[in-house]
Amino acid sequence: MMALHRKISFCSIKTFILLLIYFIVSCSALIVYLVYHQLHSKYPTERVRKKEFFSGNDQMAEITQTSFEWNRKMLLSIPSTMSPPAEGYLSINFYPYVLNEPNKCKTVSPFLVLIIASSAVDIEKRQAIRQSWGNESLRVGIPIVRLFMLGIDRTVDQDVIVQESEKYHDIIQKNFQDTYKNLTIKTMMGIDWVSVYCPGAKYVMKTDCDMFVNTERLLDFLGPNEPIKQNYFTGYLLENHQPHRNTDSKWHMPHSLYPYDVYPTFCSGTGYVFSGDVAPRILRASFNVKYVYLEDVFVGICLDKEGIKITRPVDSFLFNNYRVQFNPCFYNRIITSHEIGPTELISFWKLVQEHKETCKKQWVN
Repeated sequence: MMALHRKISFCSIKTFILLLIYFIVSCSALIVYLVYHQLHSKYPTERVRKKEFFSGNDQMAEITQTSFEWNRKMLLSIPSTMSPPAEGYLSINFYPYVLNEPNKCKTVSPFLVLIIASSAVDIEKRQAIRQSWGNESLRVGIPIVRLFMLGIDRTVDQDVIVQESEKYHDIIQKNFQDTYKNLTIKTMMGIDWVSVYCPGAKYVMKTDCDMFVNTERLLDFLGPNEPIKQNYFTGYLLENHQPHRNTDSKWHMPHSLYPYDVYPTFCSGTGYVFSGDVAPRILRASFNVKYVYLEDVFVGICLDKEGIKITRPVDSFLFNNYRVQFNPCFYNRIITSHEIGPTELISFWKLVQEHKETCKKQWVN
């Protein structure tokens, strides 16, 4: 009888422990579900975009005015340190849009999309670009789309950026700190935007807002009346560059992120051009490449991973990652020059236009 009693007591304890474990596991699963649901229900637009991109659906997601208003109101309540882990992988969908222009390509498939890295403080630079090489109506019959890419700068009144966006409809902005170390996030935001919202773009140029870009020369270089190139990428080539291992270097690259002795060939981030079909391939590769804050190196590694060979420009002087001494005729022949301020940009652009025909005659002779 005693043995039976002990057996019953043992079974009761065993049953109690199993029930307790089941209860703990169930509660943990419920908590995980609730947290996951909370995180993924915050940004419904991002969920729609991700689903559409990976399903191959070319339909462009609509972002309503309500979504914009929500983003503006919530901006100050979202942590400002949204950056990729030091040795992690970048998922651009992790960063919600604060400002977006999802409909710019809805009625037209542009020949050229200009994605221009900018910062909130660069208001004067953006205006100079709009009045010069970034003019979307530069050449009749050749549709151009201009976009400035911004992160978050809490030293600048966001309402000022919102007003600029509402006036010109040429700003895209995601919630990440606008710093040098986050330039890769900024560039991938533009490449992601082209992949999702402008899949019909023929060509894309990524550049910076302190650049002179001879857009007319670029259009002639690409040839609007010629067959569209595929798997095409070109710019100012940087070959056989070795990673900087010195921790004090601005371009320091730890072995843990890139263990090899030489980078793949890449193009200077000051200005490179690629065919529209390359955008989703760079995006696809980025999910499997460790985050590198040197955006041009990061893009080069993505291209290498996809097996896309960079095309050397037909003339070595076309793309420049330094400031070219100004001469109206020479600026008529190049595509990029670096470190040009907004006042100079307006002046240079005007002189280039005024001397265009004279310079063409000189080239012929």
